[in-house]
Amino acid sequence: MLVDTFGCRWTLDVRGLGDDLADSVEHLWERTRVASGPPAGDDEQAPPFVVTRGDDGAVRIDGSRRPVADDDLPYALSRAVTLASIERRTGECLMLHAAGLAAEDGSTVALVAASGTGKTTAAAALGTGLGYVSDETVAIEHDLSVRPYAKPLSVVVDPSRRFVKHERSPDDLGLLRAPADLRLAATVVMERDPSLRAPELEPLGLVDAVELTLPQTSALTRLDRPLDRLARALTAGHGPWRLRYAEVAECADLVAELASGRAPGGDPGPVPWTWVDGRGLPDPGPGTSADPEMGAPVRRARFDEAVVADGVVLVLRDRVPVTLPGLAATVWLRSEHPAPLDELVAAAIAELGPHPDARQLVVATVRELLDAGLVVLG
Repeated sequence: MLVDTFGCRWTLDVRGLGDDLADSVEHLWERTRVASGPPAGDDEQAPPFVVTRGDDGAVRIDGSRRPVADDDLPYALSRAVTLASIERRTGECLMLHAAGLAAEDGSTVALVAASGTGKTTAAAALGTGLGYVSDETVAIEHDLSVRPYAKPLSVVVDPSRRFVKHERSPDDLGLLRAPADLRLAATVVMERDPSLRAPELEPLGLVDAVELTLPQTSALTRLDRPLDRLARALTAGHGPWRLRYAEVAECADLVAELASGRAPGGDPGPVPWTWVDGRGLPDPGPGTSADPEMGAPVRRARFDEAVVADGVVLVLRDRVPVTLPGLAATVWLRSEHPAPLDELVAAAIAELGPHPDARQLVVATVRELLDAGLVVLG
C-alpha cells in the first residue's frame, strides 16, 4: 500500500508478516493510504518500507532486525515509520511533537506536548468533533500549510509503562477525517493540571513558548532560520497559547474556537516580535580580556539568530538557546555595534528606569554576558 506521512510517501509492504497480521497492519494505516504518484511538487518516488518476519522469528522493519512480538509490532512499525519520515523531511519543514485537529475548512490547531503526556488522548477525545490530523507529528511548511499524518493512534495501555503502547485505527475510534488542504490556525502548549475545575486557555509569552516548544521539535536547527520558523508557527492565530486542563475532553469548545479563528475572551491582537539575523556576520574575534569598567566597548559575539518579544531576547548560538530577560536583553541589543559602557548605562536607564546602582548592575550584566560568550570587549 502507498502511504503518505506528512509529505513523504512510502510503499509499505507487510506481505511478509502473514495474511492476518498484514491485514491488521494495513487496516491500522488505512487513513494514510493515497493514490499512486508523488505528492504535489515532489519528484521523489515512494521508496519501499518492508516489514517481514524471518525464519528466526525476528521481525525486520525497513532492514532493521528486531525481536518483536506480534502484539508489539504495530507500535514498533509506527515508531520506525515516524523516525524514517522525520529523517526524510529534515531541513524542509517544522516538525512539532503535537496532536493536530482541523476544522472543516482545514484550519488546524497543533497541541504541543511531550511524549506520553496527552497528545494521543487529546487526538482521540477531540477528533470526534474535529478532523484528525495526527497524534504524533504536526509538520508545518514554510507557508504555514500543514501536512497530515493520520497514523494509527499510539495508546498507553498501562499508566505505569507510558512508553509501551498499542495502536488503534482512527476509523475504529470514530475520528473524523481531516480536509485535504490544511493550514495552521494556532499552536497551543498543553499543560495538564488535575486540580483545575475548568480548562483555561491563556496567551503565553513568545519567548516562554519558544523555550517550552524547543524540546518538542524534531531536527529544528537543521532548518534555515529555525527560530523564525518556530516563532511564526507559535504566533499564528494571535498565539502563542497555553491550554491548562484537568480532562482534555472538556477542552473541545476552546480548541474548536481556535480552529475557527476566534480567540477566547476576544481577539488579543497580533503579537509583536522581531527576528534578528546573526548569519553571515563576521566573527568579532576574541576581544580583550580587560574588565568592562576599563573603557573597552562592548559588542556582540557571533550568534546564529534571535527572537525578541516583550523585552526578552532568546539567542541561538551554536544551536544552543539562551534567554536574556530585562537588563541582559537591553545590553545585548544595544551591543549590535561596539557600545561604550556609558552608552549601555544610559540605554538601561532610558528603557528600565533610573536606579541608584545602574552602572554597577550594567557592569555585572556585561560580565555575565562575557562569561556566556554572548559579548566581547574591544
